[in-house]
Amino acid sequence: MKRLWERFWRPSTKYGLGVLLVLGGIGGVIFWGGFNTAMEVTNTMGFCTTCHEMNDNVYLEYQETVHYKNASGVRAECSDCHVPDPWVYKVIRKVYASRELYHHFRGTIDTKEKFEMHRPEMAQRVWAAMEESDSRECRNCHSFEAMDFEKQSEKASKAMVKAHKSGETCIACHKGIAHRMPDLSAGFKKSFEELEALSVQTDDAEELYTITTKNAYLTADEIADGGRGAGSLLPATGVKVIERQNDALKVRLEGWQQDGADRVIYARMGRRIFEAALAPAAIEEIERLETMVDEDTDLTWHRVRIDLWVEPGKMIADPEKLWAYGEEMHVASCSTCHSLHEADEHLANQWIGIVKAMERFITLDKEETRMLQKYLQLHASDVKEEGV
Repeated sequence: MKRLWERFWRPSTKYGLGVLLVLGGIGGVIFWGGFNTAMEVTNTMGFCTTCHEMNDNVYLEYQETVHYKNASGVRAECSDCHVPDPWVYKVIRKVYASRELYHHFRGTIDTKEKFEMHRPEMAQRVWAAMEESDSRECRNCHSFEAMDFEKQSEKASKAMVKAHKSGETCIACHKGIAHRMPDLSAGFKKSFEELEALSVQTDDAEELYTITTKNAYLTADEIADGGRGAGSLLPATGVKVIERQNDALKVRLEGWQQDGADRVIYARMGRRIFEAALAPAAIEEIERLETMVDEDTDLTWHRVRIDLWVEPGKMIADPEKLWAYGEEMHVASCSTCHSLHEADEHLANQWIGIVKAMERFITLDKEETRMLQKYLQLHASDVKEEGV
């Protein structure tokens, strides 16, 4: 090796320095030209759709979008969105692409079923990269400075002006414009299954939190008889366990009632965070502990408690796991069409109207929507100030 190194650096006795410099320069140009040509070839749509994973899935979706065919005839190809233009970032992206080649030959997504299974993970990885780069590739064609907001629709103009002022990045609101949106519900549904598994490990817990709506009863016998019950405990409602029987738990619920609305118990005074909806027969069992007037609304509220019986199960002892489930549901449901609004961006009572307005745009069932609203309300700005 040492001898080879010495021969490499030994001055030539056959060729002049000028000849060597010219030959080296020509070789460098040929190498660079070949390297650059290879880079450009790998940026073409034909190359990107060589693999059937792309050709049979996202390419078909892309052909139905405005980025593929439009009135102006300007087409954004795969590399325009997925390969950086600055040379250093472009090389880094090409090196990273070797990971994709590995999974291609391994067959990780070689069927439609496998592709759909991995679609949420792949989409979120691309979204994260675009967030990190401030949607650099989007801005090659689109920029706030070049937009005529007056020529946009009223709704679009309002949103774009706001995004421009706040420095929002493109991908925060424009996911799913070239490819079908993935179903992100698998993550929080798996989390719910984990909560259900935890709910059977609460034999010695003194405090429990419901993970779904539970029927409540005035006596343990009503559970065995299958009666209509005394009402319902809503998701994410905390109770204290005061007695255990074989197939029943006696729990104590404390909360607030608004004067004149005796059938509903809320988590906070002045905030409509539903804890329980009670049947008329249960109202007489409610004990009032104190009465206060809300200074903001002049409404009278009563701090109350009631003892109820419930069946074991569907409750956990660790509320943090419940909030993690709610947060995962929040991100999956509320960050695909627009940038995520954090729970503490609004007041607890404001979240009721917001969730109601957005309910038709999300794929949550009624029970999941209740849980999402409860999570958002309990982490709203005015509730966080008091402590969850």
